[in-house]
Amino acid sequence: MKKFIWFALLALIFSVVTTNDAYAQKRKKRSSKTDSYFDESGFANKLWYGGNFNLGFSGSGETNQFVFGLSPMVGYKLWKDVVSVGPRAGFTYNFIKGRGSDLAIYKVKPTSWNIGAFARVKPLANLFAHFEYEYASTKVVYLDQFGLLLVQNGEVVVDKEVRDNVYVGLGYTSGGLWAYEILLLYNVNAPDGDLELPFNFRFGITYKF
Repeated sequence: MKKFIWFALLALIFSVVTTNDAYAQKRKKRSSKTDSYFDESGFANKLWYGGNFNLGFSGSGETNQFVFGLSPMVGYKLWKDVVSVGPRAGFTYNFIKGRGSDLAIYKVKPTSWNIGAFARVKPLANLFAHFEYEYASTKVVYLDQFGLLLVQNGEVVVDKEVRDNVYVGLGYTSGGLWAYEILLLYNVNAPDGDLELPFNFRFGITYKF
């Protein structure tokens, strides 16, 4: 009986020691991961976040349009705070109400989207160069010669255009942890026969850029 009690006591002590050791190792491992995450040289601290947005209203005698767009982005600092790369995506929602070519009133909600990658070089605290490739799928609504929505078979004609855009340009940032930025970009891959200007003006905010 005494042997059984001693054996049970030793087993209990061994179990407690083993459990405490395992818990200590697990806690140490978890602390190591946490320290690595918050380390200034760690992956998370090399990331910055931002986004561009647009909001607008426009109208004419026959059509009115509301536009809302949002383009989030994430950058990874490759070399100090000078060179960074990352993905960028976005969407643009349009709400158009106007008179159609059959003189009826129509509402249409074309939504466009894009996805791409960018690189930035910031040699100065408030000035940077921006390079970007963008795959864009854009919904287009046509007007006739009288400024009316083009209608066929009782529906507004909505076409889809797919483009590969390549932007280069300069940007200004206000600096600091949270900052606003302004960019002027030129699309070097704009179609020659397109009436749309190849310039792209953006306004947005950044965090830790």
